[in-house]
Amino acid sequence: MSSLQNSSWLYLILSTLTGLVGAFVNPLMSFFLVEGLGAEPIYIGLYTVLVTIAGLFISQLLGAKADNGVSARKLYIASVIAMGTGLVLYANLGSYWMVLLVGICMVSIGNAAIPQMLTVSRQWADRNKKINTVDFNARLRAAISLAWIIGPAVGFALAGSLGFSSSFYIAAIFSGVAALFAFKLIPEVKVVKEAVNGKHNGASSLSFWMLGLSVTFASVANILYSSAMPLYTIKELGFASYSPGLLMGLVALLEIPVMLYAGKLSQKITKHALVGVAYLFAIVFYSGIFFSTDLWHFICLQFVNAIFYGLFAGLSLTLLQDELPLRVGYTSAFYSNAIKIGMMLGTSLTGVIAQFTSFRHANLGALIAVCLALICLLYYRALKKKV
Repeated sequence: MSSLQNSSWLYLILSTLTGLVGAFVNPLMSFFLVEGLGAEPIYIGLYTVLVTIAGLFISQLLGAKADNGVSARKLYIASVIAMGTGLVLYANLGSYWMVLLVGICMVSIGNAAIPQMLTVSRQWADRNKKINTVDFNARLRAAISLAWIIGPAVGFALAGSLGFSSSFYIAAIFSGVAALFAFKLIPEVKVVKEAVNGKHNGASSLSFWMLGLSVTFASVANILYSSAMPLYTIKELGFASYSPGLLMGLVALLEIPVMLYAGKLSQKITKHALVGVAYLFAIVFYSGIFFSTDLWHFICLQFVNAIFYGLFAGLSLTLLQDELPLRVGYTSAFYSNAIKIGMMLGTSLTGVIAQFTSFRHANLGALIAVCLALICLLYYRALKKKV
């Protein structure tokens, strides 16, 4: 194996480690807040909104610093250490309000880990001309999905048998391992300031913002489903407690080959067209889930879900980075923040919908959101054709 291939594997491992932190925690949060802390469903939204807003500002700030010469590697290490500290505190707190405070002060910093990992990886890839960045980004996202094969299933199993604290401790351990891995094995990449102060450092175009809005709506759809699904399947359909982890792990497994193939497929079909196809599969998926009542229905539909999310996650980051190629830190943070805003809105809407109707109806919200994502994508293409 060449030194270039060896180096790329370092970033794929880093991506997997970073993904494992979120995979153990994020799917559990709505369940933890309601079942572990006894909070009303509507308080899921309060937690998500405040922690996400804090994380947005921090991620965008760190992204700008990375573009202006601050080490993305060091910013990444600081982020995962903050996340690990917050998770240890989560494991030892029994108050919703204390968890909320820790989320705002510590976990919000940890939320910058993914964009900083994407930034340091893309910075390395840009300095190796033999690297296909579309394929490289797709493999990074596939590595994160690999973590989601294991994380949700083990996280829910641990929470059900040993309590929520066990999942938080495991995620904190992965945070420490990720920080150590980056410190020991990931090289520094210097950013030339003159490059980021050029023409691409101006205001982003309308097409860029429409693309970002499309990513946000697609994230809203995905989170509406995934946030509601654990409580919907367990409380309303009576499925076993391990079912949500099984479904999340299955779709993560299935979407990995889709992501990997998306990079190769994008050489024959335009990236925006493939993302549009992804949204069409999402429409089929959310429509099917709304009418599903048995576990095998959910299992079969995960194949459709995998095509949607595999194409979307594998290509949307590169689409945004291609819009502003000299602002990798900014676009990586923007992409991550678009996903987080979608998470904030999706989780908040889940709580509101469940409070007044049921968790099942969150799937209708997901259907509407992905239709809006498709409209924004079509408008993005119309604007690009005018340029």
